[in-house]
Order: sequence, then C-alpha cells, then structure tokens
Amino acid sequence: MRSELIEFFRFDSPDSGMLRMGDRYLRARGNEPVAEVHIPIRHSDFLRRLDHLRYEMENDADRREAALRDLAEVVTQVLGVCESPDEPVQIDLVTNAAELSALPFELARDADDRPVFAVSDPPLVLTRRVRTGLHGARHVWWSTPRVLFAAASLPGAGKPVPVGEHRTALREALKPWSEPLPIEGMQDAVRDNRRVLTTLDRASLGRIAAAARAAVGEGRPYTHLHVLAHGSNVGDQFEPEFGVALFADDDKTRADVTPDELRAMIQSIEPGPVVVTLAVCDGGNQSNSVTGGGSLAHELHESGVPVVLASQFPLTFAGSITFVRQFYGELLAGGDVRTALHRTRRRLHTEGADTKHDWASLVAYVQLPEDYQDRLYEVAMQAEMASLRTAQLWSDRLVNEGITDPAAFETVAEQLRSRIASLTRYVGEGEAAPAEAARLENLGILGSAQKRYAELSFHRDDLDGARVALREARRWYLRGFTSSLSTHWHGVQALSIEAALTGRIGRPGQWYAAVEAAEADDDIWAPGSLAELYLLAPLAGLPPALPQAEHQLAELARRAEGPVPIDSTRRQLERYVRWWTRRHGYFPDFPGGDLTEDASRLLEGLRALPAPSLSAPPSIVDP
Repeated sequence: MRSELIEFFRFDSPDSGMLRMGDRYLRARGNEPVAEVHIPIRHSDFLRRLDHLRYEMENDADRREAALRDLAEVVTQVLGVCESPDEPVQIDLVTNAAELSALPFELARDADDRPVFAVSDPPLVLTRRVRTGLHGARHVWWSTPRVLFAAASLPGAGKPVPVGEHRTALREALKPWSEPLPIEGMQDAVRDNRRVLTTLDRASLGRIAAAARAAVGEGRPYTHLHVLAHGSNVGDQFEPEFGVALFADDDKTRADVTPDELRAMIQSIEPGPVVVTLAVCDGGNQSNSVTGGGSLAHELHESGVPVVLASQFPLTFAGSITFVRQFYGELLAGGDVRTALHRTRRRLHTEGADTKHDWASLVAYVQLPEDYQDRLYEVAMQAEMASLRTAQLWSDRLVNEGITDPAAFETVAEQLRSRIASLTRYVGEGEAAPAEAARLENLGILGSAQKRYAELSFHRDDLDGARVALREARRWYLRGFTSSLSTHWHGVQALSIEAALTGRIGRPGQWYAAVEAAEADDDIWAPGSLAELYLLAPLAGLPPALPQAEHQLAELARRAEGPVPIDSTRRQLERYVRWWTRRHGYFPDFPGGDLTEDASRLLEGLRALPAPSLSAPPSIVDP
C-alpha cells in the first residue's frame, strides 16, 4: 500500500489552540507545493455541530445529517479534495496542532460528494499520527497474538456493554490459534483459547496492569489490548476531558480514568501492546483543544503505542460489535492494519441503519515499522500455520483412531486443501514480498501440508492420490533445500520422499549436504534430521548406519525441551513402518526391499529413551 503524507504546520505550542475563522495554516501534501489553508468555522459552531452527533442528546435525524454535512464541508476544505485512487493508498495525516486534531477528517468527501474514506475502492485509508520520535523504541511487532480484553460495565454508567458479543468476536478472530476444527461425525475436542485471550470482566486500571505484567513475566506479553467500557467526563466546566469508566481496584466503586492515567499504566508495561482498541464512547474525542489535553487515543499513541483505534464520537453498541468483529478478524488473519481499518469503516457505513455515523466516528492513530511488509507476511504465515496445525491434529486423529467416516475425511481434506491454497499465495512475489527466511519456512510448511494430505489419502485407500500429493510435497521441500542447502529440514524431507517413491537417492551429494547442514546446526531439531539421514544412508549408496542414527536419537532426547520434537520424529519413523513399505508399492528399486525393519528398531530405541521435560512447544509445523 502506497503512503501519502499530509501534514499541517503552525507556529506556537501545538498542545492547545482553538479554531478561529480565517486562521491560516500551511499544508504539505506529498510532492505538491506547500499550500496555505484557512479555517472556515468558529470553534463554538464546531462544538455545536459535534453536539448534534451525540446519540443520547440528539434524536433529530435531520439535524444529525446536517451536522455531518457541515463538518464534512469543513474538513474537506482544510484537507483538500481526496479522490478514489487507482491503487490502495494510505493518507498519513500528521496533525500535532490540538485544534486540527479535533477535526473529524474521516468525514471528508470527494468531488462527487461521497464520503471517500468510507466508499473508495481501491481503498483510500486515512490514518493519523503525531511526531514524537518515540515510535519503535519500546514495541516489538507481533507475529503470534495474545489479546487482553478489558471490559467494565458499571451500574449507573449506562446500559450494560455487550461483553459477550465482543468476547465471541475476539474468539472467532483467534480461532486459528485456539479452537480445533469442528468435524462432522466426530466429537469436538475441548476448545481452549486461554493462551491467546484473557478476559477481565470487571476491569480496573490495576487489574489490567497486573495481567499485563504477569504476561510479560511469562515471556508471552499481550500484543493487543481491547477495552470495552463507557466513556466518562473526567474534567470540569473549565477543562472538559473524556476518559473511561472502569472499576476501582476494590472491585466495588467506580474509577473515572483520565487519559494521563491510562497512558501512565500502558507506559509502565515493557514490552507493551502493539495495538490498543478502545470501544469507548469519546475515546478519540479531542474536541477540548482550547485548554490542552489529548484524547485517550491521542495520549496512548503519543506515548509510543504504534496502533490505537478509538471512537471520536459516541459509539452505538451495534457499531462496536461490527468494529471488533471486522477489524480483529482481518488483522489477526495477517491483514494490513490499514486495509482492516478501511474494510471496517466501509462495513460500518454499509450497516448505517444500525450503526448510524459510527463509520465517521472511527479514528485510527497508526505508526508502522519500516519492515512492516515483512512483518505482515510473518503474521499471515503464523495464522496459516496455526490453522494447518489444527487440520493436522484432526488428520492424525482420523488416522490413529481408525475413523472411516467419509464426511469426516472430506472435512479434514478440504481444510488441508484450503491451507495449501492459502500458503501457496505467499511463496513468490504475490501479496507480500517475504524475507528469505520466511519464504524458506513457508516452502517447508507447504511440503508438510502436502505430505499430511498424502497420508490422509493413503488412509482412505486412495493410493494414487497419496503418491501425487507426495510428489508435490517433495517439490516444495526440494525447492526450499536447493534455495538454501543449510535448511536440513527441507533436505531430509525431500530425500526421504524421493527414496520412498523411487527406492533410491538420485543425487547422493544432496544427502551429504543435508548431513553437513544438520551437523552444523545446534538446535533441537538437528538430531532428528541426522537420525533419519543415517536411516536413509543405504539409499545414497552408503553402508547401513543404524548405530549413528541411534546415537542421534539419544542426542535428540537430551536436547528436547518438550515432547514435540520426539513426537515429530516418532511419527516420521512410523511412516516407514506402516505406510512407506514395499507392500504398498514404495521403495520399488531398492534391493533391500524397504526400511521397515530398520525404522522399527529405531522406534523401539526412541520409545525406551527418557521422556523430555515439558515446556512450550517450538513454533514449527510437524514435518
């Protein structure tokens, strides 16, 4: 997505200021000459029109529409006319001057008098930011999400907020990481999203901070904070200010949290969340520009939170639900935060009968890291890998439990096919230009998915389909290995499939290269690769090397910090015993028949080794 900077300048302190008819500002827009713009509205008239957008105070639809149109004319004149682009474009708006930050630029209209940021296709996305010099210093971009959902619905603060609907939307967005694939005809497993989603139903500032610090202590900090609560007026008649109504730490009384207090709490967490979303009325309201003091969203972003989304007007419950469902659904699947924002705004606009002008209320402060495109690729890959793990678990269950229900098979097979199709998009120069390491990992994951699909086909007695899928798996593995001979995982997998399909390793040099790469690697997976390579030694024209393979299995058990590497190696060896056998047509040209006997010996030795201690599993798909 191309980014176009629009920045406004004026002299004097940017922390406070008011809109005065005719006041002049300098507007710098992309490569255009700097232009002088004039404010076309008085501050009092601006505030009156904002007041007409408050649902609880203004039920006159005509006055509300008139206010929206008047404000749209103002911001379009100040911002300049924006037209729907020929490609996705981000308008990167820098408005350090407090009175300009208060303007709802999201209402801007194009030459055809359409709300351009809500209807443009390709997307024209408006994001805001401030110049502080702090961005990127505290936060590390996320690849695997962990969401803290802080909700507070205090008696007397307003109607109960839709906690259940927001929790359901977050669970759905986190489904690849937390929920197994439901299979028709099979009892569903227990669904557990506790590792990726924490809900505080009676959130207080102290409890949010305690949960965040505990997550940091576990080595798994929260990447996203979603706050659902009523907004509150935390100022007075001289200095009005909007905050958020949370519980006090005594869990009984009300605490009206100011922007400064929320900012201080977030800054006390290291590392803090990368994304904060505020489903809080007036969470992005900065209309009090005269006496200074930013909105909740502005303060959080200025403190260094890269992405903050909030509402600059009151937000309908229906709009808040659409917001969390659409935005998090897009973002946690690896979507660009800007595209997710645009699609959320567009959906709110489409659902206007229920969500009123929530599409214009949504305001986003965004500062992205320089390598954001690569980070996007990593996030998308992590989501695909998580979904693939789920499908692989169900595939294992079908195979291991001898389940033969056709509907169950087809459901799992379709899930695997879907994951393969999605992963294929990220191999080349398509949706994202990946870093080389991520591209190589994806090639191995594609091989893994194809091999699991082949195994499922074999279990369904589709022997020809299994061989076709195995050849595809080898193609992906070999592509990764030849791209980088140091990736022993790709190498051993490509060689093992070649051996099973043909009964030989056509290029023994690749066997030596894979051994060299694994011996040079000190991670927990290298001994498993070496054990299988020594099992395959006769296929490369070498003497049997089972003692060396057994030694590597012992080393694997010593290095493993959890059961995953052991289980992965066990499953791979079992394929030589029950699947890749001469009886099923494998190893056709191998004088020794097949490797069933040797693999069985290694399996017995592996089972006799001490079990490793349990810990968090490594982030890798089983080969």
